[in-house]
Amino acid sequence: MRFWRWLLYLTTQLLMVPLSLLGQPSGVSFQHYTTQEGLSNDQVTAILKDRRGFMWFGTVNGLNRFDGVKFTVYKRTERPDGLPGNYIVSDGLAEDRDGFIWVSTNRGLCRYDPQTDRFLTIPLPQQRDQVADNDFVSPVHFDRAGIGWFASVDHVYCLESRTHQLTPFPIPMIHPGTYAIPLPDQQGHIWVWHWGVIYRLDPKTKTYTYFLGADAKHPNEHQSVERLTEQNGHVFALLEQGEVRQYDKTTDRFNKLFEHSEVSTDLVEDQLPDGQLLLWLGGYNRLTAYVPSTKRFTEFTHVADDPLSYPGGSVGVMWMDRQTGIMWIGTSEGIAKIDPVALKFSRTWLPKRSAGPPEPAEVVRQDYRKNDQYWILGHHTLYLWDRQSGSLKPVPNETNLTIRRYYAMLQDRQGQVWVGMQGGVAIYDPTSTQWQIRHDLAVKDKQAKLTVQTLCQGADGRIWLGTTSNGLFWYDQATNQFKPWLSPGPDQLPMEIGQLQTDLRGWIWAKTRSGLFRLNPATGQTKRIQLRGSEKSVQPSDQIHSTFLVDRQGKLWVSGIDFLVQADINGQIQQTYTLTNGLLADHVFGITEDQQGHLWLASDEQLHELDPKTKRFRYYNESNGLFSNTQFKVISLDRQGTLFTGFFGAFAYWKPENLRQNHVPPPVVITHIRVNNRPREVTSTIQLEPEETTLAVDFAALSFSQPEKNRYAYQLVGFDTDWIITNDRSTTYTNLEPGNYTFWVKAANNDGAWNETGTTLAIKVVPPYWKTAWFRSLLVLVILGILYAIYQYRERQRQHLERIRDRIATDLHDDMGSTLSSIRIFSDVVQQQIAPTTPEAVPILQRISNSATTLSESMQDIIWTIQTKNDRLDDVVTRMREFGLKMAEAKGIMFRMDVSDQFEKTRLNVEQRRNLYLIFKESINNAVKYAEPSRIDVSLTINAGKQLRLTIKDDGRGFDPDRVQAGNGLPNLQKRALEIGGSLTLKSKPGAGTAIELLTKL
Repeated sequence: MRFWRWLLYLTTQLLMVPLSLLGQPSGVSFQHYTTQEGLSNDQVTAILKDRRGFMWFGTVNGLNRFDGVKFTVYKRTERPDGLPGNYIVSDGLAEDRDGFIWVSTNRGLCRYDPQTDRFLTIPLPQQRDQVADNDFVSPVHFDRAGIGWFASVDHVYCLESRTHQLTPFPIPMIHPGTYAIPLPDQQGHIWVWHWGVIYRLDPKTKTYTYFLGADAKHPNEHQSVERLTEQNGHVFALLEQGEVRQYDKTTDRFNKLFEHSEVSTDLVEDQLPDGQLLLWLGGYNRLTAYVPSTKRFTEFTHVADDPLSYPGGSVGVMWMDRQTGIMWIGTSEGIAKIDPVALKFSRTWLPKRSAGPPEPAEVVRQDYRKNDQYWILGHHTLYLWDRQSGSLKPVPNETNLTIRRYYAMLQDRQGQVWVGMQGGVAIYDPTSTQWQIRHDLAVKDKQAKLTVQTLCQGADGRIWLGTTSNGLFWYDQATNQFKPWLSPGPDQLPMEIGQLQTDLRGWIWAKTRSGLFRLNPATGQTKRIQLRGSEKSVQPSDQIHSTFLVDRQGKLWVSGIDFLVQADINGQIQQTYTLTNGLLADHVFGITEDQQGHLWLASDEQLHELDPKTKRFRYYNESNGLFSNTQFKVISLDRQGTLFTGFFGAFAYWKPENLRQNHVPPPVVITHIRVNNRPREVTSTIQLEPEETTLAVDFAALSFSQPEKNRYAYQLVGFDTDWIITNDRSTTYTNLEPGNYTFWVKAANNDGAWNETGTTLAIKVVPPYWKTAWFRSLLVLVILGILYAIYQYRERQRQHLERIRDRIATDLHDDMGSTLSSIRIFSDVVQQQIAPTTPEAVPILQRISNSATTLSESMQDIIWTIQTKNDRLDDVVTRMREFGLKMAEAKGIMFRMDVSDQFEKTRLNVEQRRNLYLIFKESINNAVKYAEPSRIDVSLTINAGKQLRLTIKDDGRGFDPDRVQAGNGLPNLQKRALEIGGSLTLKSKPGAGTAIELLTKL
């Protein structure tokens, strides 16, 4: 490619090209993206859509990734993994079979890795210094085997994309400052375009075969090749004089396909809705569409007042998205986009007026005889539009007509155009180009107020004219007179006629301020039609109807404030539409039926399409290509099924069956991840450390048809309980609990087609060390160790105390026990020895012996209590049973003791054992000594709450607790019960025995 010459030519063209003032012939609409939307530079050189769905745009100052809403710009940095050069060469973006993107720049070739978001610069053997801005390389093109082909100034290279191995091929003729562009085709040929010449390279022999263009060996070739491109297996050569040639493999030649007056800078294949081939041709100041079957060219240039016209500037590169049908055009003025499913409406502007604001297009009517000609009525002008050529011109008229306000228009069967206006009606004859003004619709004193605001032609050919205050007239062609409609009978037609329509029966329908009327021209009858049978919530008033329509099935449609109803011809309502079941508008200004039977409503809130069969609405607004969200004008239908509606200074038109819906679910990608507000590499998994408490995720639906209408549904599985539906493209989570989560996001395009699979991000939140399993396990082990240490300490203390107790018991038994035994024995011996001589001393000695005996028994109890071997409750029970039996048998008392089986494993501490036994002993002693019972029953149980219950009952004399003399017995029992955390109750009656109950917690 002769790069520098192309750049100089392009710059010159940008400075010299004027803006076109012509309209868009075919009504194609363009969307624009420039630096104002975030593009790094308006001069676009390369376009690519990667396998993930991102659009990439190379410019002369930066690389751009586009997700439909936001441009992410890559520019040269000092980082080794950054973009090496800011200038992306023409067509300098390509994607290999592994998803890597190859970028050709002014500082060499690099490979972009979408997973790591980093660039790898490919060193070239012949590269000058890898620093200067003159190391241009050509774009990389991949052949059928996935091998890349590109060139530098000196060589053509064969690139193995995975190993980066390069195989050089010398260039036949080196031109300083330029590089060749190798282009493999689907037949396996390697074409090389260099300095306006096309060669074919044989990699095996490393030889070149000349095909086209002027070089040293072919100096007589008069044309230079401006571009070589391959489309769907077809190889095209664009020549500098506007000629386009296509390679024919049967003749092995480039044959002339067609010739255009403008030089083509790029070519893209497309097809029309009927399947015909369509070629898009880029030019130095325009875009051209060429249909080979008809040999018709349609040019698109910039229109200053139309924001949806071609943006202007030279076309550098084009890209056709085969999946969505979107055409991307890179120009010197930014990016232009043709979207068949977003901008659904074609648009045409009325010519500018010499003074004053633009006038509205009130109504568009197709010519009675010529399908490509249309009559357009403005406020003060009648226009004739040739749709095929794009010519739109005002119809010349008399001066006194231009000052009058136009209201209505129709074309009669003779081809004359009738215009309803202030002061009467104007009739234009296209054949003679003459106007005729008629004021004879009313008497002279009312002519000043005469205004014809609606027109229609009946089935019998009569022209009907409705006025604002003079009533209804019809034109009698036989007498060339206008006659008023007289209404015999009770239903008198009001003088203000707002709308007229004829139906298939030949009836004339008239909307007035007093309601809707039906006229029968054959009988002369007039009938008022009153709506009835509506829902209670909707009560249409006959006084406030906005508009009406009688459709081809004979159904009557009437609109008013906040309602649309469908009724039969007599006004019986059969269906009602309000703001609750699909109607968006407060006012409907026009109703038209298309050829499919759908109704189109012009309203104050978007254009409505209603399918009466399904009762469903669709809505269209500015984002679809309309001039406004409000349509006040009539919607008209031509014979081919195209609908038209007017706006201020323009009109829009569309064919309903061609309003394509976007059924392609959008790819969903995660574009950015930020942790604690710091960017993180976008991968399929992410790990958050304990100190990373904030996670922000940005995502995008890569649908480029009205991307502002894309909707999203996301859920953090493991945290969110349901899907979150939103229009936002980001979300933030904070302070997530440790664990594993999955962020799942889905998206829908502008027409509601959902990608239910979506994309996911696995998230692992690492717990802080104090929440980890190992820390918790260690903590449990430490606690268990501490508890075990405490247990061991207490066990050693217990064993130490037990040894002390056992030693004390042994000492008491050995020392005190033997001493008391000696006292008892010695007193008995002395008693025997002195009894004969000193009898008065015997009682004293007996008391000493008894005291010693009693003290010995008490000492035995103390020793028994202290000894650790008696800590089990069953040991206590055994001693209690022995004591009870001994005491009862001595007095001949029956003794019974019932004990629970749970005692075997129950242990008591010293206090519990001592006090329990002493309470029992004291109670048995009291019963034996004072109660004179015949029976003593003892019960000892433990309930489920580890509560010990001791009950001692006798059938002795009993006593009155309130009258007993104060002593230490009962208080001692109470005290001992409190010492072991229990309670003691006593119940007794004289003659009814005594019952003592002890409750204590073990």
